[in-house]
Amino acid sequence: AAMAQNVCLSLFMVTRDVITPLKIISCAAVVNVIGDALFCVRPIRGGCGGAAAATTCATLISSFWMVAALRKKQLLPGLRIPKKSELASLGEFTGPLLAITLTRMAGFLNMQRRAMTLGVTALAGYQLSMNLLIFFILFGEPLSQLGQTKLPGLIEDGNAKEAMATLQSILLLSVFAAVGVGAAACLTAFLGPGLFSSDLGVQAVAKGAAPMLFLAVAMTIMGIAIDGAMMASRDFGFMLGTGIVSFFVQAKLLKYCGSVQAILATFAVRLGSYTLFSIIRAFATNLRIRKTAKQTR
Repeated sequence: AAMAQNVCLSLFMVTRDVITPLKIISCAAVVNVIGDALFCVRPIRGGCGGAAAATTCATLISSFWMVAALRKKQLLPGLRIPKKSELASLGEFTGPLLAITLTRMAGFLNMQRRAMTLGVTALAGYQLSMNLLIFFILFGEPLSQLGQTKLPGLIEDGNAKEAMATLQSILLLSVFAAVGVGAAACLTAFLGPGLFSSDLGVQAVAKGAAPMLFLAVAMTIMGIAIDGAMMASRDFGFMLGTGIVSFFVQAKLLKYCGSVQAILATFAVRLGSYTLFSIIRAFATNLRIRKTAKQTR
């Protein structure tokens, strides 16, 4: 369901329709928070299983809703067996991207497992914080799509000057977006946790995690922006290598985390390091313009 949701989200982004998936993800986040309260706290008190059930329900709802919205817009493709040439073309991207995605999903899994050791209240607070994180980082997707739309043509033409100027503009936009969206996430967690949970303990956890939530959202927004540029330059090897190294670094740091704030801090460190090294790589290699241009020719 999560993979189907991501595919549908990409289709919406390609058509520059940000509002529809934003509405769907927002409603799903509310369902997740309500489910956490019902399944984890009261009346069911299912603990970790309850949290998993709430997340599953929210993901299924958002996935089916996105599919229905695509069908309504007549954007949902029909099912058929792909041709060999189509599989080969897709494999150039999907193979490396699948490995990158699995690495990132494993990082989220490690965070969830660590949060499960902190108790039911902390786990519910963690889920609330992560729901806010997922909701607010959606505002960074247009930056990734901007890079994937504007940069490939410039890279294939070998226009290094224009490509690097475009990258600088995207990164500048990402800085403002990171600060603004991160601040909104922080204020929501600090001032509005009562909107999502009536449990005072859960509210306290969310308030305490608010500063780190700001940092996590900000780093993710910038990471999403540079992601688009790295994919445009087809630098998948570097993305995968950096992702694997940052995954193991975060896994090591998570062993020492005793709070939701600390867990979010490891996420910020992971995304921040990936973003920094990716920016350095992009400017040091000029987005691999010469190599990529030769490959396309």
